[in-house]
Amino acid sequence: MPPSLRAQLEGKRFGLVLSAGFFGFFGHAGFVAGLLSQGLVPAAWSGTSAGGLIAALHAAGMSPERVRALLLAVKREDFWDPDPLGAAADLVRGGHRSGGLLKGQKFRALLERDLPRRTFDGCAPLVLVATDLTASAPLVMDSGDLATAIVATCAYPGLFAPQRRDGQLLWDGGIVDKAPALALARHPAARGLDGLLLHFLPSRESPGEPAGVGAWPKGLAKGMAILRREHLQLQLEAARARLPVHVVTSELTEVGPRALHLGPSAYDEGYAAALRALEAPADLEPRGAA
Repeated sequence: MPPSLRAQLEGKRFGLVLSAGFFGFFGHAGFVAGLLSQGLVPAAWSGTSAGGLIAALHAAGMSPERVRALLLAVKREDFWDPDPLGAAADLVRGGHRSGGLLKGQKFRALLERDLPRRTFDGCAPLVLVATDLTASAPLVMDSGDLATAIVATCAYPGLFAPQRRDGQLLWDGGIVDKAPALALARHPAARGLDGLLLHFLPSRESPGEPAGVGAWPKGLAKGMAILRREHLQLQLEAARARLPVHVVTSELTEVGPRALHLGPSAYDEGYAAALRALEAPADLEPRGAA
């Protein structure tokens, strides 16, 4: 039998990759807390969207206890800043605000209040990915202002308007890079790493064929899920040509902006998932929709 994940990680310098997953930051936070409770501390961090948020908080020096307290204290009104009149006026001017309900200013203010670091400087090695709508390409962020980078990687289409950072118009990194294992493997931060650990949160898909009202967006969503899944498989193949990559897939309680009360359950499930995974061989492939 192959060695356990614990045996593969103990005494090694590994990078931790946290996938996108809508409001999956609760589960990711629990997973990281589980790893840290066993003395397994990542030497580098990478993430997209919800995973990017948790990677950044830890890379900036937050303890798992502080991360948990911060997440469980968040209320919808702490980040909920719709501005329909402003969005309508921006639309008339040919702007981009109509791309999402929320401006993102409250979210950024929340981060600026609590982050131990204002920039990537002084953080543990950290790689975040956003979707660059200006250049039509994924964007790796590893320097500059930290809060704006987190808001950009978390700017889920339809929920958050695209965000400006260093002159570029950015949206959620999960659109093009669900789990940035290759971005970290290619980054200078990967020098000296013995391997990567990916905590993967599969997307929820509607069962069956798309039909009736909403068939077009449902069909498009299924197509995008296929593209992201295939892209991730190619990423893993390329990353594994550089160093070992272990994958842990967790299907946790689904949390959303109207279901923040489920956050503690998702956190506890993520913590338990980490402890279970450490005693078993790591999955080599993620399961479920990307």
